[in-house]
Amino acid sequence: MDKIIKALAKSRPFHNLSEKALQEIAPLLKGTVKFFEKGALLLDEGEYVDYIGIILSGKLAVSNFYSTGDESLVNKLEPSYSFGLEITCTYEKISPFSIYALTDSEVFIFNQDAIFKKGFIPEEYRSIILQDVLKFIANENMRKYYKIKIISHYKLRQKIIAYLLFEKQKHNSNVFTISYNREELSKYLCVNRSALSHELSAMQKEGLIKFDKNRFEIISINL
Repeated sequence: MDKIIKALAKSRPFHNLSEKALQEIAPLLKGTVKFFEKGALLLDEGEYVDYIGIILSGKLAVSNFYSTGDESLVNKLEPSYSFGLEITCTYEKISPFSIYALTDSEVFIFNQDAIFKKGFIPEEYRSIILQDVLKFIANENMRKYYKIKIISHYKLRQKIIAYLLFEKQKHNSNVFTISYNREELSKYLCVNRSALSHELSAMQKEGLIKFDKNRFEIISINL
């Protein structure tokens, strides 16, 4: 239970609750802990979702797959991240993406009713949670907007620059570490991995950026 409480304390829907409150409501969520091996599918596109998951350990990928075999990476989720929340808030509750385990992972899963309906947890806590749910969904919408803005650029270099400038803004620094490796970044930008690596190397030779694996420094780039 301690592991669950620690994850809830860092998750968006619950992070404004005190440790005492979390200890009280954690059992009331009536959730279960599930283990998923690397590569296992947690959620398939088109699946009905009436539950919320909080990652206890491991990493998950949120992706769309196409008949060509290509994968578009929507997001990478790490411990304390939640998933399913924005889907359960829709009328249809149908997932627009798939989620699979990038590494062996543990997830705490509970029914949506625990926070969206009265009678499961004290109302004073539920009110705080629902305020944070609203903020979470708003942040998710903004994150997806920025991705659309990034990948809408026609040329590869423009996509890379738009992404790096977004990360610069997010970290408020010219030097930052991104959460994606090269393969994941290529899937996020919807580009070929080899072409991405070649373009990054070219930009470094031109003195526009410096990088070492997933650590970047912006020297001089503009859209």
